[in-house]
Amino acid sequence: MKTRVWLLILALFAIAGYGISSVMFSELSHNMAASMGLSLDEVEVVKVGFMITQVLGYMCAPVLIRKLGTYPLLIAALLAQLCINSVLYWQVSQHWLFTLSWLCSGLALSTLLVVINVYLLQHFEQRWLPIIIATTLVFSTLIPMGAYPWLMAKCLEVFNWSFFCVVSAWLFFSALVIARIFPLPSVAILTKEKSRPSTYLILAIAISLVVFLLMRGSYYNWWQSALYSQLTVVGSALVLLAIFLLVKNRSMITASIELHSKLKTNVFMYNAFLAGFAVMASTALFGNFLKLAMHYNDLNAGYAQLPSFYAMLVGMLLSVAVFYFKPSLADAVVPFGVLMIMLSVYDFSLLPSNVSPESLTMPMLLRGFGVGLLNVSVTISVLMYFNADQRLEGICNFYLFRTMGGVIGGAFFSRVIQNQSAQASGEIGRTLDGTSNAFSAYEQLLSSAILTHGRLPSPSLGMSQISGIVKEQATTLALNNALLVFIISIFVLAPILLIGKKLAAKHSL
Repeated sequence: MKTRVWLLILALFAIAGYGISSVMFSELSHNMAASMGLSLDEVEVVKVGFMITQVLGYMCAPVLIRKLGTYPLLIAALLAQLCINSVLYWQVSQHWLFTLSWLCSGLALSTLLVVINVYLLQHFEQRWLPIIIATTLVFSTLIPMGAYPWLMAKCLEVFNWSFFCVVSAWLFFSALVIARIFPLPSVAILTKEKSRPSTYLILAIAISLVVFLLMRGSYYNWWQSALYSQLTVVGSALVLLAIFLLVKNRSMITASIELHSKLKTNVFMYNAFLAGFAVMASTALFGNFLKLAMHYNDLNAGYAQLPSFYAMLVGMLLSVAVFYFKPSLADAVVPFGVLMIMLSVYDFSLLPSNVSPESLTMPMLLRGFGVGLLNVSVTISVLMYFNADQRLEGICNFYLFRTMGGVIGGAFFSRVIQNQSAQASGEIGRTLDGTSNAFSAYEQLLSSAILTHGRLPSPSLGMSQISGIVKEQATTLALNNALLVFIISIFVLAPILLIGKKLAAKHSL
């Protein structure tokens, strides 16, 4: 019992540090760029590398754990994060050191998350797991998504961004001390056949290139850039080669092939993908609407999202209650969570750019409630589904699918917003034609203002007013259209999940 208490405390310290580190790029990139003497584009490239190493960490964690053991890998990951945050705190103005630190951090964070989950699932009985998994999600997902945007903006009014490196370092150091004072026995992992090193190498290159193209290609038109066109062709070829090798070697019965031989497992993985897609896409869309259409700064945008965080906690509690009191309804929680997110996005798509802050509360509450239901219920269902022999690959593949869903959702909708902005600018530009009645009416109002006041304060004021109107209306229209595209995307993806659940239920009979 004493070991389990200290394990839970260690896990909460480590996962709280994970949550802070995982959200630093999205909330502190401007501050990091300024203090390190880098451009925002250079910091964005480092963020892409950080995401790539996180994904590779989920892919390689089973191999590392089987070779090194869970306890040595836990110590190594905590020590690596302690050193990385110490380096980042001193803000050494070396681009290569900054980049290397974040690349190593991505690998260490994903490995740490997998090891912590393996320990929790091994040492706690089934009756405790729903509430324990939900508690860890509060620190790894819900607080970073709902509370950190406001909290970090508030702290930046007093502290430098490196303050969060100190907090993370303290959390990882505390977890490391607990791990050394109360050493945990390594979890016995059944030895299973794994794919050849060449397969892992091809998969690693293919996934790295796909993540790079998704996260960077969204800033450009892939087909108008020779480099991105060539990389897309190479990436597609590598993905096809990786699929060919996996299909060719399916007779080997590796741990992952055995895991995915069950339809229900694949349905759970699609669950994870859909959760990552819906949550990250809606997060990006809401954030862009607050900052681009409503012109909120980081502090105000974070404050506007706080109701979403409170609703996430309510959704989390309801998910846990369902697992304890009505387990048969656990599958129904996921579609209901997706529905809540869709309703919130629809409400947001109807809002004008000059909407009052009070009108944001209901969409934020709906989204938070949906995210709490979806994320928590999916994670609990998947992590509790696997037996001890399949648990390691199950955990890694779950986080891999969820992360890739988030990457695809974020990249897709950043591209949608760009396309919609261009189209909206074109449509609004037509109204500024000299033959347009709307533009003629605006000219008359402007002339009336000149006659009334004698002259405009600045000769360029008229054009600046026109420019401001065009930009504001184009941005608002683009984001509203992107929100509607999100709803269409969920309508396309959700039926696949429902059909999969029905087929899996038939197979289990």
